[in-house]
Amino acid sequence: MNDESMKEFIHRLKDEGFAFQPSTYGIGAVTNKNGNSVTLDEDGSVLYKTGNQPMAMRVMGLYNQVQEYMTAFLSAQRSPGSKSPDTRTLLLYNNCELAATKFSNNNMEFATWRLDRNGKREIGHYFDNYKVAKYDFAIRAELINRNLLLSEKELTVIRSNLSDYLDCDSAFIPDNQEKAMKEVISKIDNVIAPEIQENEEQTSDLGYEPEQEL
Repeated sequence: MNDESMKEFIHRLKDEGFAFQPSTYGIGAVTNKNGNSVTLDEDGSVLYKTGNQPMAMRVMGLYNQVQEYMTAFLSAQRSPGSKSPDTRTLLLYNNCELAATKFSNNNMEFATWRLDRNGKREIGHYFDNYKVAKYDFAIRAELINRNLLLSEKELTVIRSNLSDYLDCDSAFIPDNQEKAMKEVISKIDNVIAPEIQENEEQTSDLGYEPEQEL
């Protein structure tokens, strides 16, 4: 990760409530408000103690996200005629654009636009979160079908009802149906569980297990 990308990564960590300490061994250590820490290696891997996996996954997600949009931003040309300090196109597809703007205070903002037949931007959507902006771009550019998507709130409702049904009527559910429902719950957990795991981490005793690599 180059210097500009590293500055943005540290900026994002602070926005997420993490503290960063550079190190001569690897990139540095990231610490949360509870004093738990993970270590970033030079190759972008994250070392963590047992019980810190949710935090490690969150830090790695931020690292990969910053690496992705900063690589695109730094290699792109500044948008001509832009009134913003520094706006650059990250993606173009199906007459839609995903762009990033870097302000003088180093804050990054992301936007999606529809483009008319002359390439003029119309109806902009603005975000301070790259993941949300990229999701919005995928929908506006019709890379994914909006009607096939479920929100985390909707997934939580589905999970809750499936779990209640399994708890109450498991003795009357055929094995193949029970297995199918548990697989659906597991898939939903891959989307909504990190927040739950983070809450569990805050109350657990982590001990002094050797660090693992993510």
